Amino acid sequence: MYPNPLVLKNLTIDPPLFCAPMAGVTHSAFRRLVAGFGGYGALFTEMLSGKALLHEKIGATPFTKKRDCEGIVWFQLALSGEEDIAAIIDALQAARPSALDINAACPAPEILPRGYGAALFRDRARFTQAIVSVRRPWKGVLTVKCRLGDDEPGWQEKLVERLKIMEDEGVDAVFVHPRFFNEKLKRRARWELFEWIASITTLPVIGNGDIVSAQQVRDQSSSLNHVAGLMAGRMAIVKPWIFSEITGNCAAIDYAHVWKNLFSYVVDDFPPEKAIGRIKEFTKYFAQNFMFGHEFYRAVQTASSLEMIGEKALGFLEAKPALTNYPTVAGL
Repeated sequence: MYPNPLVLKNLTIDPPLFCAPMAGVTHSAFRRLVAGFGGYGALFTEMLSGKALLHEKIGATPFTKKRDCEGIVWFQLALSGEEDIAAIIDALQAARPSALDINAACPAPEILPRGYGAALFRDRARFTQAIVSVRRPWKGVLTVKCRLGDDEPGWQEKLVERLKIMEDEGVDAVFVHPRFFNEKLKRRARWELFEWIASITTLPVIGNGDIVSAQQVRDQSSSLNHVAGLMAGRMAIVKPWIFSEITGNCAAIDYAHVWKNLFSYVVDDFPPEKAIGRIKEFTKYFAQNFMFGHEFYRAVQTASSLEMIGEKALGFLEAKPALTNYPTVAGL
């Protein structure tokens, strides 16, 4: 789909396919799983609170640990623009991030009161300050992830203004999820807007939202001709091999082996009480591959220990359950 690599400063992202940042999912164990399939150009961490990073053992936790097998890893920051950003960037050097991203997209209710995500995008002064404060000490690749804004008159002008701020303050590329903040994931992503968005900025635009299969990307290629790359989110949890599928290098999938690897990697990186929640979160999505995946997820969800989770999951997976032709993330 994308024969040309994306070059940003000292980074060459080839292919320009990105695994999106997802809370509770894109930790070091999940990135290790995706790395085993390849096909992507870069992976993202979870959204990392800038303030929290100042109190974390950078590079040693599942949130900031980075393995060589992962390749290029973007660290995404949740910032209000009022933190000691220079200290945050200095602390992050220990983790050797390949690039940094500022989240100006997340509309989650628990995020907004902190001034992060959508709240940062809405506040022009803080949005500008956050970018300036990161750009000053950080000489590597810097991107911003955003949505269309609020569904109200004048949203187009506000988006144009925010993109101009990014251009003026040294952002290298923008990830755009073409939904409004209040839509969450209920309405389809407006891929038809990518042509217009690419026309109003000099920044490379990477398209995000509703990437579900290689066939879909091929079928709707005309809507994607104007973006410099693609970012897959929740479907990458359902199918950690989606990037190799898009690039045409996907081998036959052993579903039990995939789940066992994720289980093992999470246990390697998390204490047992934290590992249980991460495994259950992954399984909620992975279960969408199966005709009776709800039984699989329910069995894992009700298990109270790692041993029981493993027993219940493998009991289902090793019985070679029927697959669904069109896994979906609708309603998750």
